[in-house]
Amino acid sequence: MRDSELTERPGKGWTPWTEGAGEIPIDKVWWAARVLHFAKLNVSCWFDGSELVGIEHWGYRDQKWTMKRKPADWQPLPEVYRLAREEEKRAALERYRVGQQARARERLIRLSDERHAKRSLQQQEGT
Repeated sequence: MRDSELTERPGKGWTPWTEGAGEIPIDKVWWAARVLHFAKLNVSCWFDGSELVGIEHWGYRDQKWTMKRKPADWQPLPEVYRLAREEEKRAALERYRVGQQARARERLIRLSDERHAKRSLQQQEGT
């Protein structure tokens, strides 16, 4: 995909460019799509299978997005799957938070042990 293909609306059947971040609106309509981030182009693209369904510009460009219009037989994400996705995100955030706390605790213990060892060494040298 070339940069020039991502700067203009892909054609008929697409929404007009909209200012701001497009991640949430695109995910609501194209819930089966997966996002790929192209850092060198400052673009994120959503693909449903091999079909391009959403484009979001960010970074040095003005933040804007567009997406392919809903198909006629479109169905929203079933509630069960939506709740499962939200629970998965919550669990991942909790794992990250617990990991951060454990690393901070280990670092604090290590620094405390190092300080205690320095003080013991200084006291031995002083006597």
